[in-house]
Amino acid sequence: MIRGKKGLILRREGKIQDSLSCFQAAYNVNSTNVNNVKQIAKSFLIMGSHKRAVDAYLEAEKILNIPDWEIYFNLGECYTNMNQLYEAKKHLKRSIELTKNELPYIALAKICLLENHVTEAQNAYTVALSENPENIEAATELGLLYLKIGDVQRAFQQFGTAVAHSPNCTRAILPIAFIIQNHQEYDVALSKYKLAAQSIPESYALWNNVGMCFYGKQKFVAAISCLKRAHYLNSMAFLPAYNLGMVFLTTGQPASAAIYLCAAISADPKNPMPYLLLGLALKRLEDLEGAEKVLQKAHALSPQDPLVLINYAIILEAQGKGNIAAEFLTALNDITAVIDVDVQITQTAKKLSTKIQQGTASSKQEEEPRMLNSDEV
Repeated sequence: MIRGKKGLILRREGKIQDSLSCFQAAYNVNSTNVNNVKQIAKSFLIMGSHKRAVDAYLEAEKILNIPDWEIYFNLGECYTNMNQLYEAKKHLKRSIELTKNELPYIALAKICLLENHVTEAQNAYTVALSENPENIEAATELGLLYLKIGDVQRAFQQFGTAVAHSPNCTRAILPIAFIIQNHQEYDVALSKYKLAAQSIPESYALWNNVGMCFYGKQKFVAAISCLKRAHYLNSMAFLPAYNLGMVFLTTGQPASAAIYLCAAISADPKNPMPYLLLGLALKRLEDLEGAEKVLQKAHALSPQDPLVLINYAIILEAQGKGNIAAEFLTALNDITAVIDVDVQITQTAKKLSTKIQQGTASSKQEEEPRMLNSDEV
């Protein structure tokens, strides 16, 4: 008993190995005490020894006469960490049968998301909240799930619930501010980000969003400063690099834009947008050949994107490849017949098409043989 209490104290102090030794000593004295076995299993789980934790929990299960929901819940956690999702779900569902505690539902929802079973995850989080409406994790995760599937209103409600119970919950504050930011209420969003910054001042996502708020307010110097801080905090992240490239391009600094857009491409090589913007930057730097190459890559990644098609056609025409450019304009025209395309894109396409046709007509006139006059040989 004394060793067990000492083990708990050592665990709270972060001395997991020492606490495990205490629990094992207690087990050697009384191997039929299920609490000793559970504490050994818990220690293995904390240490990341999931297989040994599973063995210990299964031993605890055999000792018990009455099923214990915590054992099945922790077995589910172990199997999840071992990527044995079928076993994890089986044990979590067994845990749910034995308790109204929300924790097994939350763990089950996370597995459902890993398997891309969105509806099942949504149902699990909803039940978890019905069991405990004040659970911050369930409210926040359900909000993020709604945001992922595009249900912004319900997402906002869930984040609001989380913040109501925990005003400093940054995991809920950030998406609330992001939703407000998307509605172009930049000052309100900035006030939320300021609150979050007190808890997570080193968050690159926070500084990225703050930077884009300033960009929306057309305060470009402040935007660049915040985005550079975000990029410094996580130089491998896509968004800060991409957004810096976009802001530099907007402010007429194509060389700086190109540097950060290359970093964005390294972070997410399958995203067509940094290739598109890099093509525009290279065009402004009068590197048409380089612009053509990166726009070719953008087109390969997103062959039906109107922005990619029109800009690729512009570069090709500037390279003297009017016939190929005309083919892309035809493809753009076909897409315009099916979906709504920005008016500026369609107007640019018409002007470019006219320019190509005029160029083709001029070329034909130059190629036609001229008849000799009577005084010419």
